Amino acid sequence: MTAQAAALRARVARLCPDWDRGRISGFIYLEGGYSNDNYRFEYGGERFVLRVPRGRPGPFVDRALERRIYEEGAAAGVPPLVAFDVASGDMICRWVAGTLLTDRHTDGTELVTYLRHLHEHVPAVERRYDPLAQARESLERAGGGPPWLERVAAERRWEPEQLTTCHNDLNPWNVIRTPDDGWTTLDWEWVGRNDPLFDLVTLHQSGNLEPAELPAMARAYLGGAVDPLRLSRCVVALWLRETAWALAELAAGNDRPEIVAQRELGLRRLAESLAAPG
Repeated sequence: MTAQAAALRARVARLCPDWDRGRISGFIYLEGGYSNDNYRFEYGGERFVLRVPRGRPGPFVDRALERRIYEEGAAAGVPPLVAFDVASGDMICRWVAGTLLTDRHTDGTELVTYLRHLHEHVPAVERRYDPLAQARESLERAGGGPPWLERVAAERRWEPEQLTTCHNDLNPWNVIRTPDDGWTTLDWEWVGRNDPLFDLVTLHQSGNLEPAELPAMARAYLGGAVDPLRLSRCVVALWLRETAWALAELAAGNDRPEIVAQRELGLRRLAESLAAPG
């Protein structure tokens, strides 16, 4: 056994002290985690996933609240929780078979159906989530950013007219389509009450859907007309947060290629969103 596998086995054993340590095996690193390292492993003929956060939790991460979502969110499609250590953020869930959204094409109609179910069944929380406040905090951690980006982040405020318990990070690495045509949603670190269209916009933008699909998806989700300015505010808020987060990670030394790519994509998408009519 390698030193890394031994260390991972020790983490699992601390989380599940009643397990037979000798039967914990088969660790495989799972690509795609930006803030966490994830490993699939086996125990007793079953598969599980170990989540190990990198470093200290970032802004807006509430581990106790996250654990409650995993404990109470089965109806929403949250992975079955096995163990969760609030102090470290280490977590074990049962393995969920399926295809990540990043690896399959899903149209807007399917995504709206998924999101309605998620918002209707996720446990309600009191905490409000503010993507612009998170962007400003990330910029502080980064030691600043391009002046025009700092100005936009400083001038805007987040005051949604509608609030729903949202995931707030529905990128395609966090959504699994299961073989029974169900959905599983991962990584609830940023859960909080927010404009439900923020989750919709995140699905649309991170899934690289056609721009014309976004208003149609919003109308289908709301069951009626949608204010274009409301959608525009969500798009700008998303890319402010994504860009500022990438800048903070790079400033902290996390210069993985995907983080660099997120910074460049974020800067481009944000500039496009600000230049768009409305």
